[in-house]
Amino acid sequence: MELILCCGPHNQVSIPNASNACSGFDDSFGWSFFDLNVIHDDHKDSTVTVVQADFYRANELLVLTDKQIVAKVTSYLSKCIKDFENATVINKEIGRFPKSLAHFFPGSYKYMIRGSTSFPNLFMAGDWITTRHGSWSQEKSYVTGLEAANRTVDYLEVGSFAKIIPVEEDEPHIQALRSLNRSFNDIKAQFPLSSYFLQ
Repeated sequence: MELILCCGPHNQVSIPNASNACSGFDDSFGWSFFDLNVIHDDHKDSTVTVVQADFYRANELLVLTDKQIVAKVTSYLSKCIKDFENATVINKEIGRFPKSLAHFFPGSYKYMIRGSTSFPNLFMAGDWITTRHGSWSQEKSYVTGLEAANRTVDYLEVGSFAKIIPVEEDEPHIQALRSLNRSFNDIKAQFPLSSYFLQ
């Protein structure tokens, strides 16, 4: 589900980051929100705050009325950014998209495609594009879009390169578990019929 809210004009909200991944308010779904005043040129000079919130696998939200959804989302936003508590929603756009989320699974990386193509002036972007950035889902689509734009600038030799901010390093316990998983897979690969084991 996707919700775009316009808040203001007398109580604009300052959003520290243009893209924000969230969890922890409900067990069954994840969500993210974006500062469209920063991301989209159409809203750059707007006198209102324009924010987009996307919810993944949020079937229980689909049956709510628009008013209930706006109340729930502004409540979530205010837990992330306190200024949303006093924000007045002056416009909304709600999209309900049941069964529309892409499905990734262990081993799906090998089916993803590269951002460069066999055509010298055609570049690809999206969440099914391979990248070493480390972002995922919509954030990955955004980053691969910037990468495609940079390839275009490089190809045309016109324009300025977009700055791509790297993701933060994984916490030590995540790094340790990844290392353990790699070691386990290396050992498992030495056994006969290892390809038939659950990946």
